[in-house]
Amino acid sequence: MSTPPISHTTRGFFFIALSAILFGSIGVATRGIFNSAETNALSITLWRALIALPVLFAISFFLLGKKLFAIRRRDLRVMILAGLMMTIYQAGFVFAVRMVSVTIATLVTLGTVPIFAALLSALVLHERLPPQVYFALACALVGLVFLVGFQPGENLGTNIGLGIFFSLLTAVGSASFQICGRVLANRYHPLQTLTVFFFIAALALLPVTLWSGFVVNYPPVGWLLLLHLGIGVSVLGYAFLILGLRTTPATIATIIALFEPLTGALLAWLLLGERLGASGLFGAVLLLGAMLMVMRSHTPAAEPAEV
Repeated sequence: MSTPPISHTTRGFFFIALSAILFGSIGVATRGIFNSAETNALSITLWRALIALPVLFAISFFLLGKKLFAIRRRDLRVMILAGLMMTIYQAGFVFAVRMVSVTIATLVTLGTVPIFAALLSALVLHERLPPQVYFALACALVGLVFLVGFQPGENLGTNIGLGIFFSLLTAVGSASFQICGRVLANRYHPLQTLTVFFFIAALALLPVTLWSGFVVNYPPVGWLLLLHLGIGVSVLGYAFLILGLRTTPATIATIIALFEPLTGALLAWLLLGERLGASGLFGAVLLLGAMLMVMRSHTPAAEPAEV
């Protein structure tokens, strides 16, 4: 008996889950770079873009040829916006963790991305979701609280208000990027849009990084980790994300993407010796349960919206 084909909805789910797993490795890889070299967060972020950009351009030009440059003017504006949103949420998180603890920055950012995505999806894409998806969203947010943890007795940071502001700015940037990706997903090859995104991000990051101090000296281990961030995460991770957004509503995508902190916690446990307590394990179960509910909801993909 032949195996039934995988539905577009299921395929989109797995593409976004794969992207979340790759994104979940960012924290461990970044910590490894910091442990191996005297550098800063903006330099690491810029190197990610500089490594990813030529790879994306070469592959895109090989696959698409001159079609790589065939972009409608109004879509180019959306691509530029997406590239700027990518820059905002990558740099915004760096500023957030400088002013508040990583726990607060992570909780506020990842916990509010689905909410902003839902609001933007309703306003821009006019997406309508079944009630069980919103129940899954609630379970995922509660699970994220337990997984990340929140200890009031810890040092909360030097400027809690400004840190939370940058965390919310990061969430808005991430949700906006996903909305832009959803709008463009069925119009262009994912590598084509990624090339433009990273070109815009590199242009935006370059002056800020040069002003703050661009670090260019790294040991071999540091370069290997930068290559992982530039190719494994920035090329493959975003490619899987955009492929998934072709058939997955943005709000559902943000819930599935909550697999990212779960992956990060598991990698930290395996590679850095950080362990999940009972509350963390409970949060992981809630996150997995929320993703299962989303996958079983069989929400039909909406047609790409015009903007």
